Amino acid sequence: MKMFLASKADGGRSCKVHLNFEEALDVIRRLDVITCGVPKVVYLVGWQFNGHDSKYPALSEVNVRLKRKQDATALQSLRWLIREGRRHNTTISLHINLLDAYEDSPLWVEYVERDIIAKDKEGKPLKAEIWGGQQSYALSYAREWDTGLTARRIDGLLAMIPELKEGGTIHIDAFQTRMYRRRNEDTLSPYLGYGIEKETEAQRRIFRYFRDQRIDATSEFLATMREDWFIGLQPMCWGWDVPDSIRLPPRLICSTPMRAEPEIKADHKGLVGLQEQFCLKAAPWLWSNYLSHDDERKVPAPEEWIRVKQLDSCCVPLPWRKKRALIAFSRLDYDHTWALPADWSGVKRVRLQVIAPDGSSVRDAGSGTVIGGKLRLSLKPCEVLFITEAGPKQTSSKSSK
Repeated sequence: MKMFLASKADGGRSCKVHLNFEEALDVIRRLDVITCGVPKVVYLVGWQFNGHDSKYPALSEVNVRLKRKQDATALQSLRWLIREGRRHNTTISLHINLLDAYEDSPLWVEYVERDIIAKDKEGKPLKAEIWGGQQSYALSYAREWDTGLTARRIDGLLAMIPELKEGGTIHIDAFQTRMYRRRNEDTLSPYLGYGIEKETEAQRRIFRYFRDQRIDATSEFLATMREDWFIGLQPMCWGWDVPDSIRLPPRLICSTPMRAEPEIKADHKGLVGLQEQFCLKAAPWLWSNYLSHDDERKVPAPEEWIRVKQLDSCCVPLPWRKKRALIAFSRLDYDHTWALPADWSGVKRVRLQVIAPDGSSVRDAGSGTVIGGKLRLSLKPCEVLFITEAGPKQTSSKSSK
């Protein structure tokens, strides 16, 4: 998932804060409740300088507007957030960019002088897209790699935030070549004359450099925005752009069924829509992937899917939990009998708990009786039940006077 913290404003000169680091932790805590404690990765967007897409290619400053009052620096606050996220089954990492450059960046002059910024044949910097009201320029992956400055950027970031190595992942935004091709030019930078093949080779080296640090680098797309799909180097793509006819196992490459970024940005208090996404999309996807993780042939059969998900309702096993658990949901009023998984065969009673839509609470909702391996549930519209095994029903006895 991604979490949008801050965006640049006024052409990059100021910043609009959507979530500071303290507020971000509150969202992460409630996301953990909504997702029933599943291991998660959250990439922070806008953590640097004046927010998202500001002052690249530099990665050397944490956004001061996001810091906690009790910390001396924003860097201390960011490192605190990453450490605290672990308590909520969440690996917190960063959303970075290794392609775009801006004229107000601390690295702009050096990168122009060393021909890292893409230039036309006359040696003038080539304009790329306008992001957040500010003109961006593409840089040459190959030239930056050859000069050693890519490694310098990455090493500086990891030295500044050593917790990133412990998390083992980072997200590279816009890690592409195809959309920046110049008309009739098979190169990112006509001034240098590097072909797209050389730029792509540098991208592979960047993936491997992160991997040497025990960090998996994820990115936006897989197929449409660059020459190489980087299968075996990029474990996750943010936007699944692979044709349906091409089957790639999730153990090798996957996308995400619950991005969370737009919902958190729209309403970080209510988190509207995320609970439904988790129940109807993410939880069944996770259940399926857990089944086939060790053996790709163990894809759930159609009858198994029917047992866990039917139209707008579900009763899904949560295989990451230490003890057996299920999550049930329905968009509408629903009274239905669900056949429980085979490993629940000895269970006679279950405990029911209702998870609040915003993840703020989990309240007791009584118990249910399993009859013949089946459980009848009545759900209100968009209600979520967390289901676990209950002990035998206690009977009370009265003492005679």
